[in-house]
Amino acid sequence: MGGRVSVPRANSGFSPDVAAALSQADRGIRARMGNHHALFDYWRFALSTICAVDAFYVGFYREGRKIVYPYTYDDSVAVKRYVPPEVCAYGPRGQAAWILRHRRPYTYACDGGLLLHHGVAFGDERRVSLDAITIPIFETRDEGEREVIGLASIQSYRPDSYTDEHVRAFEWTARSVATVLAREREDALNREELAVPAGGSETDQPTISEVVQDVSAVLAALHAKICAIEEALPDGGPELVRMVRELREQCEEGQTATMDIIARPSVRAENLVNSLSSKEREIAFLIARGGLTNKEIAARVFVTESTIKGHVSRILRKLGVEQRSGIAAKLEHFFD
Repeated sequence: MGGRVSVPRANSGFSPDVAAALSQADRGIRARMGNHHALFDYWRFALSTICAVDAFYVGFYREGRKIVYPYTYDDSVAVKRYVPPEVCAYGPRGQAAWILRHRRPYTYACDGGLLLHHGVAFGDERRVSLDAITIPIFETRDEGEREVIGLASIQSYRPDSYTDEHVRAFEWTARSVATVLAREREDALNREELAVPAGGSETDQPTISEVVQDVSAVLAALHAKICAIEEALPDGGPELVRMVRELREQCEEGQTATMDIIARPSVRAENLVNSLSSKEREIAFLIARGGLTNKEIAARVFVTESTIKGHVSRILRKLGVEQRSGIAAKLEHFFD
């Protein structure tokens, strides 16, 4: 990836050792653009050079109170460290909702881990995290607004593992990761502009979520068999052990890449939504999500019904559809 490498400033408040580790982390993160399994795996490793990381995960928000976890790690013999990706629903009082609402880091010290343990356990459920930092992942929109698109968490099985410096270091690396994700999105949008439209309708196909979850189930079964073979291999066959280990790692990369498809809306849908103003986007989602009338939408956003009619006309034109039902079809990827 081009561009300058970020280096923590001398007055950033980081200790020399942490500043050096962050500089190295930024270089490593940017070098892994295009391979999200390698990106998240290196992110975890980079943090482990700064503080304890017994468990780590990355998740991305989707519509309908869903969150996609393309990468989860638990340093436990029982789970072999790798935890398969998954899609989960989150409630209004859990950690995911808290991060989305407050837009700032959550630490174990905030409430003695009450919020942390309120959520669904992952990895080795027999062990309990005794310290944790969970941070939001931001994306900067065209209007300069920062939107929370995901979250990441580091956890330790030992109490009092993290300091304020660790929180700030985690946030600092998250900005590097967000930069990589934004660059990937920009490149994908540029390629989309050059793509030749294909015949047929996307709505005639199975939803992306359905396809990905089917493929993920196949990969999960394959991964389990590879792990079983790896455990059964004799100690005297290092070359065979190496080959099976590489096969397992390739399967893990495939699982992360597959789940990553639904970790964010499609490029086409994202491109269409970005063509709308913030107000048009709000109205479009109200139409797509609930099928509200102009009068009902006007009451919600505190404008006149005639103003809503003008917004709807522009939305239809920008999305290239003639009827309100077409708005939901164009934005379906945001509701999978």
